[in-house]
Amino acid sequence: MKRYIYLIISALLISMSFHSCKEPDLTPVYLHITLQDLENCIDVSDFNATHDQNFDQEQLEALKRHRFTHVNVYVDNKNLGCWELPCKVPVLDVNSNDTSTLILIPAIPISGMSNTIWGYPFLNICRQKVILQKGTTYEVGQTPPTYVYSEYARFPFFETFSNSSSFTSTDTAHDALTFVPVSYEGRNVGEIVLSDSTYQSFDVSSSKFVAPVGSYRVMLEITYKTDVNVDISMKMSSAYNPHMAYSIGGFKASPNVWKTIHFDLANTINTYHSGSGSATEVNLILSAAGEKGKVSRVEIDDIKVIYIRTA
Repeated sequence: MKRYIYLIISALLISMSFHSCKEPDLTPVYLHITLQDLENCIDVSDFNATHDQNFDQEQLEALKRHRFTHVNVYVDNKNLGCWELPCKVPVLDVNSNDTSTLILIPAIPISGMSNTIWGYPFLNICRQKVILQKGTTYEVGQTPPTYVYSEYARFPFFETFSNSSSFTSTDTAHDALTFVPVSYEGRNVGEIVLSDSTYQSFDVSSSKFVAPVGSYRVMLEITYKTDVNVDISMKMSSAYNPHMAYSIGGFKASPNVWKTIHFDLANTINTYHSGSGSATEVNLILSAAGEKGKVSRVEIDDIKVIYIRTA
């Protein structure tokens, strides 16, 4: 009798062992995210009210005009990484009978002294309740996310070249070239034309603005189309080097395509700021040189500096 009981117990244990070794269902669901899903995805209809600003319609259009190239993906608070768009993101641990919380944080490459990917830190997080079925593809475009700027995001410098330019030439001895507001390809832009007769160049400075020092994300964004490479530096108010300009990088010629580039200013500000206090006065410096025998154009659509506190 004991032998039979032993055999039954052994069979149950073996059965339970096989059952516990059964592999989990790893059939994924894919999140399909395109460039268009995160293009112009920012609602600025209440921006002036929430930020106590009086931006005109052209400035508001510039604020919502974005072409994010990357996205940070979270499903049910699990970080699935940063993906370049377009992408298909596999998600394994989902229950097809329940809703999942989807968070997509738009991201951009930051150029300049170091090249990194930033999750765009100036927007409020958008959480979506979605049903993810294993073995299927969820098209994010069927209910694309919409974002608004954080109430703590600030724009200390904003130039759209609609009627005037906040840039002036630093070279008073020669041609004194600077950006001239013009209408170009349906845009209001700042334009500099370099003559074909000489190696003409320009060096222009923005009006002064105040940037924070310390635990902040500070970003410069420029939309451009240019025949020549453009260098960018930043002159800061400093008790020790009041006339020093610090390079933050630049952008290469893009004669046929409008592009947008982003720069991290916080690292330069915090590294070289030598004055006291929680803020510093800044001028942006843009410079470039043309080619002999060729007319070169530099067109800048928008330039904006944006910051937000991180701690």
